[in-house]
Amino acid sequence: MSTPYKRRKPSLIRNFWLYRYVIAIAFVLGVLLWFVVINNARVEVSFPFGMGSLSSSTGIIILLSAMAGSMLTMMAMGVLYALRRLKAGVESAEFEKDSVTFDDELPPSDYASKAPEGFDQSPWSDRS
Repeated sequence: MSTPYKRRKPSLIRNFWLYRYVIAIAFVLGVLLWFVVINNARVEVSFPFGMGSLSSSTGIIILLSAMAGSMLTMMAMGVLYALRRLKAGVESAEFEKDSVTFDDELPPSDYASKAPEGFDQSPWSDRS
């Protein structure tokens, strides 16, 4: 007797969906390669304060400058996140100082065991 489950034929659309990230990365890398090849004019970049110079094609220089800008942005965001975390730690410590005075206004911890059960003296109660 044959199996009740039919083997599915491989679908091209399903394979594209499974490998969508690989396809997207390949597309982006292809566009970058096309960008570098199409911008092949020679340029020379001189760094300030006599730190040196770099001679390459326009596409590579633009990609290197974009990568340097991204790295600086990541470092700046890391510093900002660290400062926010430090500031949040200081604010939570100040909140804990204020919560000590707030604890004096709370009822004692065994309040529920000492309280009478129900609302016997309330006007809406049926047990009056």
